[in-house]
Amino acid sequence: MNTKENSTLKPMEWTRVGLFSCGWVFFVLAGCVKEDSLPTSATFPEVLALPNLPDTLYPYAESTFPDAWLNDPALALFGGFGNDITITNEGAALGRVLFHDTRLSLDNSVSCGTCHRQAAAFSDAAVGSVGISGIPLSRNTPGLFNLRYQRRLFWDMRVVGLANQVLQPIGHPDEMGMNLGDLPGKLEGLSYYPPLFEAAFGDPSVNLDRIADALVQFLRSIRSYSSRYDAGLAHGFPDFSQSELLGKDIFFRGDTRCNQCHSGLNFFSTQPFINGLELDYAAAGDGGIGALTGDADDDGRFKTVSLRNVGLTAPYMHDGRFSTLREVVDFYSDSIRHHPYLDERFSDNGIGPPGQEPYRLELTEAERIGLVDFLHTLSDTAITVDPAFSSPF
Repeated sequence: MNTKENSTLKPMEWTRVGLFSCGWVFFVLAGCVKEDSLPTSATFPEVLALPNLPDTLYPYAESTFPDAWLNDPALALFGGFGNDITITNEGAALGRVLFHDTRLSLDNSVSCGTCHRQAAAFSDAAVGSVGISGIPLSRNTPGLFNLRYQRRLFWDMRVVGLANQVLQPIGHPDEMGMNLGDLPGKLEGLSYYPPLFEAAFGDPSVNLDRIADALVQFLRSIRSYSSRYDAGLAHGFPDFSQSELLGKDIFFRGDTRCNQCHSGLNFFSTQPFINGLELDYAAAGDGGIGALTGDADDDGRFKTVSLRNVGLTAPYMHDGRFSTLREVVDFYSDSIRHHPYLDERFSDNGIGPPGQEPYRLELTEAERIGLVDFLHTLSDTAITVDPAFSSPF
């Protein structure tokens, strides 16, 4: 496959509608945004970059999860929602451009990829990402991968289905700030989008449903299953150090219960848990699901994220309070706070009603180091450098 990136958009086998063959024509037309259809507060740079796309499309449609994932009963259950979405090479290629294009924001300064950085497994190293408002968000930006297995989105799980989620950050006043009603017209005024939409959907019409569909196709194509742990799982972990092996044993042994909350091949759960960060989460500033339901037993209940790529996605927790994995391990070993609805997995016996006194694992120094070392083996650096997911701008 020829993955050579070009300095101009060349005619490709999938763009039957025909892109202009002269690169300078593209450069001129790229600045011709339909400004009369946009809010007067929007400002635009004088020169707008064009996407550099490969001669041959990346094979998004041909890529899939390994058989072990597809045949896993639990993952099949979790991944059953949204499987009517068809990923095409053309649709995901359009989604890649949309994801990394700052012109989806009101002032052309922020893209989805600004806060979801490929090098960080599509998370953000900032405690709170900063959008067009310049105000850091109150919640940490989670990584984006294996979204086939995520039915509910956001830390408070308020949205069901990726198609219902992808436009919300674009329209959020503190994130990308775009009036969604103006977005199709803005994209139609950019020379490269009508051909991309025609290649993906059969005609050049731009609408919100198609924008969301293309973004979903791209995001669903980001699959992470090529870590050192995966290689070890297939071959008996011959390349693991003694510390990594110790950490693996600690993670899967009964008393720590790490794998009860972060389970299976994806190291995640569809259940939200109260994990004892606070005695009163709402009073501390963020009640999680409790802020939506008003129920005391939901105070501090947040989504359980996957531990895959956890070594790449610092800082940690919903508010990014922990800078390192060592801090996370120390917290779960020694510092879980009592809460009236603390999940029973964090109690001494691990069963029974919620709200019991939290356990104190009191891990040794070697065990703490080993657990951190093991968690780093879950990182899949392939997705952090794959050009199919990188910015084309």
